[in-house]
Amino acid sequence: MKLPWYPGHMARARRTMKQHLSGIDLVVEVLDARIPRTSRNPDIAGITEMRPRVVVLAKEDLADPNETKAWLKILKADGLACYAVNAETGEGVQDVVSGISRLALEIMMKLQDRRRRPRPFRVMVIGIPNVGKSSLINRIAGRKSAKTGAKPGITMGKQWIRVGRAVELLDMPGVLSPRMDDPSDLFKLAATGALTEESYDEVQVAEGLLETLRDRTCHTLAARFKLGDIKGQEGHAILRAIGEGRGCLGLGGTVDVSRAAVIVLSEFRKGLLGKVTLDSAADDQREADSDE
Repeated sequence: MKLPWYPGHMARARRTMKQHLSGIDLVVEVLDARIPRTSRNPDIAGITEMRPRVVVLAKEDLADPNETKAWLKILKADGLACYAVNAETGEGVQDVVSGISRLALEIMMKLQDRRRRPRPFRVMVIGIPNVGKSSLINRIAGRKSAKTGAKPGITMGKQWIRVGRAVELLDMPGVLSPRMDDPSDLFKLAATGALTEESYDEVQVAEGLLETLRDRTCHTLAARFKLGDIKGQEGHAILRAIGEGRGCLGLGGTVDVSRAAVIVLSEFRKGLLGKVTLDSAADDQREADSDE
């Protein structure tokens, strides 16, 4: 992995968060349902100074439903309001809106009791790059207000989006943790599309992903790429077979594994290789229990 882990725009985003916190009533933390632990910046609680938070597991349609249920249970046990959504179709978004509305009513009533001047309820939306923040905001706002894209880093600066007369949403650039140095975490971020293509070796990530899928969604993977029995095969062998099957051939008929890797990562991110959660809720719970 070659990512400079705390590039300039992320450092600026962190400073911007701090600067705007004084006027923020609620923080919506958006996580990737496929990697709920890995996509969670451990610094967020400190950065947001313990503001009330709602947690959203985005891209639930791409994740293992049983794992998503387990992660929701874990997060709710921490006392957080938590919802799973598919922002592309809007599924689950109304639950998020209802949850925000309930908290908004409580908070604004407290401000009214203090004889504060009426103002819009302000929500800061945060998360790592390409997690789906802008898509969620557009669904809540009911219009395309925030920039979206398949590549990480589309939101480079803060964007205020008005929702009716009562709510203002602040869309922040994606922020990774400056301590993100675990190889397993880097693999998961790369596989799910949270990192720029220039920051990792696509062949290496695709091979590791194929070994994971071989063990999790073997039949779906084999059917998608018309493979034979791949049990026990290593990632590089599966990738070569995919390259041959998809016509990724170079001079002399050699397999272009780079092209094959791009295909594998693209189809995984679209959910075509099965619903997969790379962060195990059971493993996370065991770690939490051992720390107590």
